[in-house]
Amino acid sequence: MTNMFFEQSISNFLEAIASDDPVPGGGSVGAYTAATGIALVIMALKISIKKTNNKGQLLNLIKRSQFVLDALKVNLIEDIECFSSFIEAKNKPNNNEIESNNRQLAINEAAIKATAVPISAASHCVTGLKIAVESIAICRKTILSDVYTGANLLNTSCNSILLNVDANLNLISSKDKRNSYSNAKIKLMTEASDLFHAVKR
Repeated sequence: MTNMFFEQSISNFLEAIASDDPVPGGGSVGAYTAATGIALVIMALKISIKKTNNKGQLLNLIKRSQFVLDALKVNLIEDIECFSSFIEAKNKPNNNEIESNNRQLAINEAAIKATAVPISAASHCVTGLKIAVESIAICRKTILSDVYTGANLLNTSCNSILLNVDANLNLISSKDKRNSYSNAKIKLMTEASDLFHAVKR
C-alpha cells in the first residue's frame, strides 16, 4: 500500500478530487471525511482527559478511536487502489471469447473488492459512532460540539461510502454475494442512523 496520498497537502488533495481523474472519488473522499470525524472525537477525548478522575475510560475510548482512524486511512487507500483495478479490468481486451471471459472474470473480482472495501469503511464509521455515543456522556461539556460534529461526519460519510455498494452490486455474478452485501449495507445504514440519533439526544 502506498503512502503517497498522505504525503500531499490538503490543497493538492482537493485539486485531485476536482480533476477529471476518477480517483480519488466518492469512496475515498467519504473515508477521509469519516477519518476527520473520528479525529474530532479523539480531540474531544484528549482535551477532556486533562481534567478528569475517569482517565481509564477515556484512555480506552482514545485507543479504540485511534484504531478506527487508522482503519479508515487504510480504507481510503484501498478504495483508490481497488477502483484503479476495476478500471484496468474494464479496459482488458475483448476481441474473442477467451478474452471476453477473462475480462468478465476480472471485472467480477474487481467489483467484489470495490464492494467489500466500502462495507469495511462503513463498518468503521459505525464503530466510530458507537464511540461518539459513549464519549458524549464523559467528555467536557465545552467540547461536546466537536463530538456532535464528528458524529455528523461519521454518519454522513457512512451513507456516502455505501453508495459505492449500489454502484458495483450488479457487476457481481454471484447472487448470494450480491444479497449478502446488500443486506450488510442496509444493516450498516440502520445502525449508523440509530447511533447518530442517540448522539443527538
